[in-house]
Amino acid sequence: MPFFSGEKRKPRAGFFKFSCCTGCGFELAYFQRSLEDTLKSFDFTFFRLAYSSGALEGPFDLALVEGTVTEPHQAVELKRIRENSAVLYAVGSCAIAGGIPAIKAGGRELEIEKRVYQKKLYRLTSMRPSVLSDYVKVDGCVRGCPPGRRDLEEALVSILLHRRPEFIEYSVCVECKLRGNICLLVDEGLPCMGPVTNAGCGALCPACHRACYSCFGLMSRANIPALKNKFRELGLSGEEIERRFTLFDALRLKK
Repeated sequence: MPFFSGEKRKPRAGFFKFSCCTGCGFELAYFQRSLEDTLKSFDFTFFRLAYSSGALEGPFDLALVEGTVTEPHQAVELKRIRENSAVLYAVGSCAIAGGIPAIKAGGRELEIEKRVYQKKLYRLTSMRPSVLSDYVKVDGCVRGCPPGRRDLEEALVSILLHRRPEFIEYSVCVECKLRGNICLLVDEGLPCMGPVTNAGCGALCPACHRACYSCFGLMSRANIPALKNKFRELGLSGEEIERRFTLFDALRLKK
């Protein structure tokens, strides 16, 4: 149960980041004005993007964590956050499946370091990327790059109501049907990742006549072989197909 159970106070929350673009934090702090009333129901005691100070040590009723673990000290900090948090949600594709930082997982770590860091001084702490669940128990995943309003709101409201969150668990294709979009894969022959991608974006790209590129990550029980076969029929090379499936899910697919 959360720390605030039985206490008449706002639940304490913390927002933490590891290796990422900070887009998830921006989405929550600056672009989700519809969540203002919900956010006011929390006491964010740590959120570096919004406040210059904060109590890193907690305790927290809710910890929202974005980013991929790419340095040893990050793994240590993540475990400390987990120990001091009643509920921990992974936020965004980087935290859940590796995201863009995990693209380097396909190469040799030392070779990549030499290409990126020209001076040896800076090649001291980098390590192969890992998702949060490799190190700690994750209580829920707020998918997206960046995450959508619906699941962000669900993550927060579930804490206020003392219940398990109900995150979206179906494909982007469902959202396309709800919006009345034509199927870009079948009707247009475009290499759309919608059939295997978890929904939550509102089919934003297909609605603009752009094929989904899976920024919300692969959904559970996705029929990956079937879509790869379809892409081959469309003329995509093996390398092109691999890039589409590993752009945001490089780590999850390698397990």
